[in-house]
Parts: sequence; structure tokens; C-alpha cells
Amino acid sequence: MAVVLLAIVAPAQIKVHDDGQISLGSLDKTYGVQVRSDGYTTFRTQYSTSGSWATLSYSRHNFQKHWIVANLADTNNPGLHTFFVQGNGHIYSRGNWIDSDSNDQSDCLNIENAGNTLDSIHGFSYTPTEEIGESKSGTHRQIGVSAQELEKVLPEAVASDESGVLYVDYKALTAYLIEAVKEQRREMELMRKTLEEHGLLEPEKH
Repeated sequence: MAVVLLAIVAPAQIKVHDDGQISLGSLDKTYGVQVRSDGYTTFRTQYSTSGSWATLSYSRHNFQKHWIVANLADTNNPGLHTFFVQGNGHIYSRGNWIDSDSNDQSDCLNIENAGNTLDSIHGFSYTPTEEIGESKSGTHRQIGVSAQELEKVLPEAVASDESGVLYVDYKALTAYLIEAVKEQRREMELMRKTLEEHGLLEPEKH
């Protein structure tokens, strides 16, 4: 009786490279999930050589860094942390660019009576309740507004999560501040002209 042994060779799913990097779903480092020897993980597609770093972790302290984005293209500061979220939810970023292209906007309406809206909002400093009990050096007072108060006059700038916690879109307040300043400038110009007409103020020299 002849016995025939058939060997089935399946494509490798895990590879450990000489430098300690581990490739998942790929024989090389061009695509798939890559786990570097320093702990960073990158997800690459077969059609792109650019990687996006991701770190998933659980926080044991309010000021640990999580979900870190490193800029490897910065040759002066390779691996510089350009964006990260701390365990207490504080977000840090080296860039503040936000899409505000008019081509991406529709049904635009001018803001009216911005000053009256802002009069209903109070700015104040406060200590986040989750930081009460932290060491004195670790407690950070913050500046902000009350979402509940803002929601009454500007609901578009307030959102809530599944737990009912309210969040404020501070970018929306910037637009109202711009219009409120412009309103004040118009009022001051009108007042100046009125005083000039009544001889109570010398005409402005140009």
C-alpha cells in the first residue's frame, strides 16, 4: 500500500523581522498591521506607504497620554507627538486648522444681534469635578462657559453624548465674538458722528 502525504502550504499570517518588528497579514512591511519593536502600531494598506499610528490603552492616571499621533515627516523632531488625548479627556494638538471653506458651506445666514446673545452667557474659571482629589500640582483650573446656559440661547453650539453629558463647540462662539465686536464698532462710529454734528467732539482727522 502506498501512502501519499500531501502538504498544504498556507500564506504566512505572522512574521517576526530581524529588527523585532512584527507583521500581521503581510510578509513584509509594506502593508497590513505592523507592530514595531518600540511598541508603536501602524495600519498600512497595500496601495499606500503612509502609515497612521494608533495606540489603544486604558488610563490609570488623568494625565497619561493616549491615542498618540507622531509626525515622522518632521526631520528636526522625528516622532514628535503632534496630537494626543490624555486620560482625563484633554486634547492637545500642534495644529488648529479647521475646514471652513465656503465651498463646503450652504444655506449661510448672517449672525444677528450677536451682542445680545453673548450677554446671556457668562465666562468663568472652574475646577473639573473629576480632578477634585488630585494632588495640588496636578489640579488644573480651566476657563469656559456653562453648556446648559449656552444651550438656551445658542443650541447649535451644544451637543450631548449617550450619557447626557453636554459639550460646547467653542468655535461657534468665535463667530459670535467677531460679529459682536463689529456691532460695537458700528455703534461707536454712530455715536462719534452724532457728537461731531452737535459740536461736542472735534471731527476725526484723516
